[in-house]
Amino acid sequence: MASLVYLKHKNGKTYVYENVSYWDKKSKKPKSKRKCIGHLDPETGTVQPNGMHGGNRKNTAPKPEKEPPECFTYSCGVSSLLDKVCADIGLDHILKRVFPNDWDAILTCAYYLVSEGQALSRTEKWSQQAITPYGAMLADQRISELLGRITPELTQGLFSAWLEHNSGDRHYCMDITSTSSYSEINEFVSYGYNRDREKLPQINLLMVSGHTSHLPLFFRAMPGSIHDVSTMDESLERLALVDAKRLHMVMDKGFYSEGNVDAMYRRRMRFLIGVPFTTSLSLDAAERHRNDEMVSYRHYCNVLGEELYADTELIKWKGHRCYLHTYFDSVRAALDEKKFSHRILTEYEELCSGSPVKERQKDYERFFIVKETPKRGRKVEYNQEAIDAYRKNSVGWFALATNDIKDPEEALEVYRMKDTIEKHFDDLKNDLDMKRLRIHSSAAMDGRLFIQYIALILSSQVKNVMNAAGWFKSHNMQEVIDEMKSLRVVSVEGKRKQIYTTITAFQKEIMELFKLNIG
Repeated sequence: MASLVYLKHKNGKTYVYENVSYWDKKSKKPKSKRKCIGHLDPETGTVQPNGMHGGNRKNTAPKPEKEPPECFTYSCGVSSLLDKVCADIGLDHILKRVFPNDWDAILTCAYYLVSEGQALSRTEKWSQQAITPYGAMLADQRISELLGRITPELTQGLFSAWLEHNSGDRHYCMDITSTSSYSEINEFVSYGYNRDREKLPQINLLMVSGHTSHLPLFFRAMPGSIHDVSTMDESLERLALVDAKRLHMVMDKGFYSEGNVDAMYRRRMRFLIGVPFTTSLSLDAAERHRNDEMVSYRHYCNVLGEELYADTELIKWKGHRCYLHTYFDSVRAALDEKKFSHRILTEYEELCSGSPVKERQKDYERFFIVKETPKRGRKVEYNQEAIDAYRKNSVGWFALATNDIKDPEEALEVYRMKDTIEKHFDDLKNDLDMKRLRIHSSAAMDGRLFIQYIALILSSQVKNVMNAAGWFKSHNMQEVIDEMKSLRVVSVEGKRKQIYTTITAFQKEIMELFKLNIG
């Protein structure tokens, strides 16, 4: 609002000032500016404009006040860190090649999952406040459209390129997990063996990780009712996109079956697989080594700090060469004995109470004798012969079969390293919002799982760098992510130079560890 102010000068003239009031946004207080527009004519009482000797000023309206430039503040630390990680492992180039129109949205969703670990539907709000590969707010509608565009053909193309890029991995570990879902219209969701002990329908996720890179290399979703041993042949068919000579599959005993071993021999793949003690192959080996005095110093070995006894036999598998490694661990035997006793007691009580568990039906038939009579009702007895046989042949014993690794110590060391993939599954469920699958259609589910997979690659590499530097002794990944969240950048409208908030000592350590240059 403008007003006129009259001030008499010592020379006798009365000068007229234009007073303009305005609101200061920074100080949040009213302020004013004055400008001399002329002097007062003592005869006529009119204002004579500056530079004029008569007449009225043509335009005495004040010039409009310029609005101060707007400032925008964004979180930039996590995105900068993940940009560097993505570039270091070469994932960004592969995504750009396979998804030329959607790579930036895919990475933005993956960055959000690593940063926040919450439902993907909240990405929109997060992308408004953070620097992202997408470069703008990623609306829910755009995310829904994105999930539909991530087709199995495109994901298979990325797996092919990613496996080829990580061809330096000598061994590949395969495992399977389940994730629960409430969906009733997704044909992949069905009841099966739930590894989280939840009474919910589920889907199964099979994943392959690199032994050297410690990164997820391949995954696929399967119906929840499919067992581990049913998945091998089709999965190997998909993995045929890589030179079979480079593949050396490491699998636990859940994947063991005669058909699966035949499939790997047929494809000329190298493998290392656990052999369950429900097969004659492992039972006969334990019996032979028990009679051969397995517990002796000539069989003693130490693998990753684990002391045990081991021996190797060269056998034939349908005309193919196969090494059967048999192990006995006396410490493990004591633990196995305790666990087995608890298991038998629990199953006995379940049978007596008439509340058996479906998944334990084989145990009921093997270790118990159940009699039903009209007068006395149900009578449950222990099958002592079967129990003794199990204790004799299974407790403390385990076996590995391989067509490549001759040395039992090396074989066990490689097999023990497969826990990397179990950690990946744990990260998926606990850190990256996969405890429950909220997607209902199978088409959208493929896209959702793919984004989850990309996020898992990124978080795995962050942990790889931290582990190599020994950081897990004093830090965890969430501390690193949380610290980088507080790093922000201020952008002033009309200016190219950006201003970063003060970098903390811990942020400097993180930047040095990941060779990250910010600001």
